[in-house]
Amino acid sequence: MTRPIADYPSAIETGLYRHYKGKDYVVYGSVTHSETEEVLVLYAPVVPADPARLWVRPLAMFSESVDSDGSTLPRFRKV
Repeated sequence: MTRPIADYPSAIETGLYRHYKGKDYVVYGSVTHSETEEVLVLYAPVVPADPARLWVRPLAMFSESVDSDGSTLPRFRKV
């Protein structure tokens, strides 16, 4: 018997996020690497490229700030 994904706790709030370069992504939640137990964020572009893909990125990297044109910005921000 499988549980709906919404039944699993997530290390990040689900929903719409905007990348600092301007594209929007839907965050489905966090997943755990089976070997290292590193927490990863599972997300997908709102306007998918061809072919559409799901992406994962380490939570620490997803949540970090980046330098862009002399400004420090969050890599992704909740919309």
